[in-house]
Amino acid sequence: MRAPALRAGGKPPGAAGPTRFAAVVAAVDPAALGTLLERRRQELAESDGVFARAAEVAEVYARWFDAHGVTCPLPGQIAGARRKGLPAIGPAVDTLLYAELTTGVLMGVQDADTIDGDLLFDRAEQGETFEGFRTTVTCAQDEPVVRDGTAIVASVIQGPDRRTSVTKASRHLVFTVYDAPGLAAADFDGGVHLLSELLTASGAVPEVLEVRL
Repeated sequence: MRAPALRAGGKPPGAAGPTRFAAVVAAVDPAALGTLLERRRQELAESDGVFARAAEVAEVYARWFDAHGVTCPLPGQIAGARRKGLPAIGPAVDTLLYAELTTGVLMGVQDADTIDGDLLFDRAEQGETFEGFRTTVTCAQDEPVVRDGTAIVASVIQGPDRRTSVTKASRHLVFTVYDAPGLAAADFDGGVHLLSELLTASGAVPEVLEVRL
């Protein structure tokens, strides 16, 4: 598979925002990845401390989202995982949720086979839209987004598109990792490392890419 290159667009003068954008790319065996995640979920059920730390990290994103008038889903998802455990949806999504909810770091996942060219971390124009997973998403001026050669594939604060979404059969995956103002470098690096470790443990050979914003 070809890993998309990462690029960074312009940043509005004086705007507070993320300073790093990373991707972890790999060709995976969905069955092997699913087996690994089932085992990790069982192990995680015995360790509440992981979720406690993740909740602290997620509050950094929550404050940033609040400044945009949007509720960050991470704190609620982590609280739900502490009560009920992690859900089993499909290998790609399970990997994303495991990494997000045990680190508190905001991430995304796309099917690499549906991405047009490279990925650009950019800012949206006022009223710019894309087809989200459930409905059409309308962006605010300077909202942080990720684009490929066709359109926006994700708004960092409003979620991913439908066109590049993963399925249970997706084999070529691009996991994205998002920074936030005030996030410790060690927490960002921890999220990237965990994704790489999970993919490697399933037999994949991940490639890690990063740009400074």
